[in-house]
Amino acid sequence: MTELRWLLLALVLFLVALPALSLGADTDTSPAWWAGLALVGVAGAIPIVLKFAPAGGGDEEG
Repeated sequence: MTELRWLLLALVLFLVALPALSLGADTDTSPAWWAGLALVGVAGAIPIVLKFAPAGGGDEEG
């Protein structure tokens, strides 16, 4: 997966996580709240991991 696709995945996870957090907080549904919190953590970690991950690909000629 390219870096752009990883960042798009992070955006989608954030867009799913925020309504899940809201639903979990409003209706006092603990599993929805925890799932939203986990999604926020994963989505927030993706750009950090990409920052320190080696640039793969192997298509480069040196």
